[in-house]
Amino acid sequence: MEFSRDMVPPPPPVRPSRVVSEAIESDEPSAFKKALQAIEAHRNKVRIAVGVALVARLLFEFKFVSLLKSTANLTVQIPYIGLAMLSYLLVLMWLAARTRDRFGFGMALGIGVIEAAYMMVRGFMERPFSIMGAWPLFAVAIAHVPMAVFAIKSATAYPPQDTRQPWIVGFVVALVFLAIPWFAPVLVDAMNAQR
Repeated sequence: MEFSRDMVPPPPPVRPSRVVSEAIESDEPSAFKKALQAIEAHRNKVRIAVGVALVARLLFEFKFVSLLKSTANLTVQIPYIGLAMLSYLLVLMWLAARTRDRFGFGMALGIGVIEAAYMMVRGFMERPFSIMGAWPLFAVAIAHVPMAVFAIKSATAYPPQDTRQPWIVGFVVALVFLAIPWFAPVLVDAMNAQR
């Protein structure tokens, strides 16, 4: 019985304070939950814009429907179509990862800005210039503008002191994916000339 005197009695049960129980019972979401909902809304907008831009590019830039009729041209365009699809799917993959969404937003911004600018310049440089001949290029450019706008607006969901490194990495990856098809024909011609 002497052992029982040395034992410490158990602490009294802790009752939750009134403030904590009221916060749990209230339906108002926390600031963190609101930020997550805002980021998710931006993700959904960018995903939809990426899908629209990809479809516009396949239909108007690559003329996918006419390529299916002419298999000889399809084999030439397959690497370019594959690279374009890979770049858009990489954006969607980063957005789906949720922890890497800033990479995806940066890449969406890069594709949107660079592809829209490239298509507009190509459309205006068509010779002889005609609206009927350049409208597919302008349609692709216009389809990429919402992707860039939604991606840049997604930055408002993050704190101002947030690092911009993932955004820059995503933008550079977009530039690489878009620049490969521009320089590939020149490199192939240069390699064929050296033989």
